[in-house]
Order: sequence, then C-alpha cells, then structure tokens
Amino acid sequence: MARKGIDSTFLHYGVRTEDMALIEQACQDSDINTEWLKEQILKPYNEERNNQNFVEEKKLTKILKKALKNV
Repeated sequence: MARKGIDSTFLHYGVRTEDMALIEQACQDSDINTEWLKEQILKPYNEERNNQNFVEEKKLTKILKKALKNV
C-alpha cells in the first residue's frame, strides 16, 4: 500500500522520495555528495520553480555556478 500524507522530500526539493533514492544512488556511484546536491542545487531550483512555475536558463546557470563555487 502506498504511503499517504505530505512528502517532505518533494516539498523541499521538488522530487518524490522514491525518485530521491535514485538520485542518491547516482550521487554515490559518481562520488558526489548527496547533501551538497540537495541543498546547493535541488532546493534553490525548486524554490525558484515554485516562485515562477518555471526556471529560465539564466537563473539555472546562476544556481549551478553558485553551487560549484561551494565545492
């Protein structure tokens, strides 16, 4: 039976919990810190998307450049 209720992963990152498991596995396979990815890329991207319903390429590039500076 499927879980019901609020999916906090989706609220914070715009990704369902089941999909986040795939992202986490891909991060581990590629030696990428999952928490860094979530906090520096997924969360800002989701916040921007929630504000405007879409993210322009320029804004996405800004998010990615800022995240890469924190590596």
